[in-house]
Amino acid sequence: MNNCYDYIIIGAGTAGSILARKLSDNPQNKVLLIEEGYWLSLNPQVQNASQWYSIRFDPLIERGYVSTLQAGFGYRSIPIPRAKGTGGTNSMNGMVFIIGNRKDFDERWGPINGWSWNDLSSYWKSIQKTISPSPLDPKHPLIQKLIKSATENGYKYNRNPNDLDSKQGQGGVSTRIHMAKKISDNYAERMSSWNAYIQPILPRKNLDILVFTQVTKILFDKSLRSIGVTTYNIGKKEYIYFYSRKEIILSAGVFDTPKLLLLSGIGPCNELIKHNIKCLADVPGVGKNLQDHTFLELHSTPLRNQNISLPKNIFGTWGVIAIEENGEYYHGLQIGEINGIYKIQIFVETFHYTSRGSITLFDKNPFSKPIINPNFLSNSYDINKTLHSVQVARKFLLSKSISELIEKFNKFNIPSFHINDEKKLLQWIKENIKSDAHPSSTCSMGNNFQDNHMIVVNPRLKVRHTKQLRIADGSIIPYLISGNPNQITMIIGMKAAEMILEDNN
Repeated sequence: MNNCYDYIIIGAGTAGSILARKLSDNPQNKVLLIEEGYWLSLNPQVQNASQWYSIRFDPLIERGYVSTLQAGFGYRSIPIPRAKGTGGTNSMNGMVFIIGNRKDFDERWGPINGWSWNDLSSYWKSIQKTISPSPLDPKHPLIQKLIKSATENGYKYNRNPNDLDSKQGQGGVSTRIHMAKKISDNYAERMSSWNAYIQPILPRKNLDILVFTQVTKILFDKSLRSIGVTTYNIGKKEYIYFYSRKEIILSAGVFDTPKLLLLSGIGPCNELIKHNIKCLADVPGVGKNLQDHTFLELHSTPLRNQNISLPKNIFGTWGVIAIEENGEYYHGLQIGEINGIYKIQIFVETFHYTSRGSITLFDKNPFSKPIINPNFLSNSYDINKTLHSVQVARKFLLSKSISELIEKFNKFNIPSFHINDEKKLLQWIKENIKSDAHPSSTCSMGNNFQDNHMIVVNPRLKVRHTKQLRIADGSIIPYLISGNPNQITMIIGMKAAEMILEDNN
């Protein structure tokens, strides 16, 4: 293996996989893709869509990141699942396939030049053709009941919440849509970016892939042009240098991209000095502006009929999602088994909080985990928004359609449902709420570096004060979208590849 390449991509996750495919489509481009984990496509448990939740307990895949103690969560430390390995967290997540709300891109993002929905929709259409997502059958009687419970609460049926060009857009109630391929009535296969874009073209002569290899530092010349990387091979236990003729692209993820920048001397100088790291460029926004969604689960009393016939759960989750028309929150509705008893489950996912967190270094050791402080529910607006989302969930449980399926509520069978004191309800929320595992925005994109000193990358994803260094992953999202950030990260990978090829033509 030669140590010099045209492009070096750090991270074989959602965006990195697409970048590697697109940049190597031209056989004249020599591309190196570096991944810290292993070939997850060889793990049958990863590929089995129904097994997605169990993967989160595999230490060879799950990074074990946890937050600092969160005052807004009752002073608890919260796990924030992140994966390493080919496909990244896209090989471990719940495969929800929802792009977000058109307002995210046209209004909440600024807008940013070249990143309106009209600019992005062509990439989205291409991705949908490649992935061919699997929506659930809306004709199943139980699915029909859950849809009806949402319509009784004012949600219109939406056949395709991913069609942001339609009049209805994202809002309404639809069946779940999964980023997986149904193989049979008993099995579905995960469809990650890696599976869709890299697996079909392997082997490729101009694309080298390293696994079990961690990038510990980005190398710069005196003009702050990125020229290479220092890597550590976990198996061989040795450091190896690789060099780039054209560009280095950071796709290491929301936590590891800013971590690597900081270790390389790019970030807030006052933080780097504390760790005896030479500050090459003062970029205050690196590791700041961390955003996330929250997750809560409510459930009903037992179903009246415990012998009810449920749909085959080949995707690991099933049911419907009711999405607020402006993308402020959504609720997943399904029937699940809790302690051996079938109940209605309501998954409350709340979006667009105003709290902002950070990720910083623990020390200068590249093998140390970063310090992650999401700063959840740090103000009254976010607290009230969460309370409102829970109240909406209660309305679903009281709907006529669901009431026909379940036993009557009382203060003994579901104590939390009967909490009318707002302080007590908030206490219950703080004791049970979790991260929705949708972190983003730690290296935020903006229109102009001069307009905002916290911007880390410009609309062409170039890192402030540096040359030939870009970021293409969920860390550049300026404002977290109304849904799973995996799909917009795929778009980021597609658009980044196009811009890189244009600029290096």
